[in-house]
Amino acid sequence: MNKRLKFTLSTLACLVASQTFAKTDILLRGAYVTKENTPSFQQKGISHQRYEDSGFHLSQAVLASSFSLSNDWSAEGVLNAYNDGEEEFGFTQLFIKYRPLTASSIKPEVKLGAFYPSISAENTGFGWLSPHFLSNSAINSWIGEELRIGGIELSLRQNGRQVRSNWSWKVVGSVFKGNDSTGTLLSWRGFALHDRQSVYDDRVNFLPIPGVVDDDKLDAPAWTDPFREIDGRAGYYIGAHLSHKRTAEVKYYFYDNNADQTVLDPDRIYAWHTRFHSLTMRYLPNRDLTLFSQLLVGDTLMGDSFVDNDFASAYIAAAYTYENATFSARADWYQVIDRDNTMYDPNNSDGYALTFSTRYQLHENVAVTAEWQTNKGEQDNLTFFQNNKKYTENVFQVALTIQL
Repeated sequence: MNKRLKFTLSTLACLVASQTFAKTDILLRGAYVTKENTPSFQQKGISHQRYEDSGFHLSQAVLASSFSLSNDWSAEGVLNAYNDGEEEFGFTQLFIKYRPLTASSIKPEVKLGAFYPSISAENTGFGWLSPHFLSNSAINSWIGEELRIGGIELSLRQNGRQVRSNWSWKVVGSVFKGNDSTGTLLSWRGFALHDRQSVYDDRVNFLPIPGVVDDDKLDAPAWTDPFREIDGRAGYYIGAHLSHKRTAEVKYYFYDNNADQTVLDPDRIYAWHTRFHSLTMRYLPNRDLTLFSQLLVGDTLMGDSFVDNDFASAYIAAAYTYENATFSARADWYQVIDRDNTMYDPNNSDGYALTFSTRYQLHENVAVTAEWQTNKGEQDNLTFFQNNKKYTENVFQVALTIQL
């Protein structure tokens, strides 16, 4: 996306937010972070963590606005700002939605623009943030980095209460452009756990792996443009939701960016053919306890089998609320399996992470959160930069969140 178009769309979102008939929310989050003194992947370092060093950081500044165009049409936009990354300001979502008023029990909906598919079981809060954790799971950290829909989504849904049933359902399908480079980070950096969402026109850096950046090897840059259109082909996804009352929900999605992995653009960025299955589950046994989990299994292919990887990740999580405090815990597992024969570009990686978070609501609009995370694993391409392929990363952060 060129700078002029990005500025125009961002300005449009700001103008939307300024209208008196718009519903506008603002979230500001500052965090004090302590971590190992290792360079972040954003500075092309070996760490899978977001932040370069310990200290105070603006972890989130989000403006989200929605307004009604008519009885059936509405528009929504989300602007994000950070003090880290290549692009520190921009929009992460901007779309219009058609949701007609109808007496039929089966109701249609259309979304057109830039948005997330409703895959996540944890990123259900304001601005696609998690209401329970400061950092996302490995699955949703990757989705926030590399996956965004620029296209159209059609869905049909039925609310069980309208037909006197305990069951509600939704089926969805989408056709989109962009996302052609999706799979780059999983292959060359591996999974990471953090809360930074890529904005449009962003770049995400990773280690300058010799087999990737050397002139006599792939001669590619040590960064990716997550939402780039390279081959002119459209991708698609399909999904289904099933829920029982308000206590349990299951979602299944199949995603295929349908990229032609042999196409190379002028920046020497290849299209990656990436597919995955996603299954999420959410269960509320009572009003204070939430249990949720997600499984992702897929594969990605780049070039003439230059990179051929399978990938998988899963997490289980729980959140318990007692008065003004919420206690949350999550266990992550992730893996990338190298299936190709390119000896100078090893892509195998695997690991696990544990995250514990406590959030206390000081005021209706103010909360403080403390979170500790440990992330351990092995990644074959780290041997180009250190003596072994193992890593252990511990991060502790205390954040103040203000939402208006």
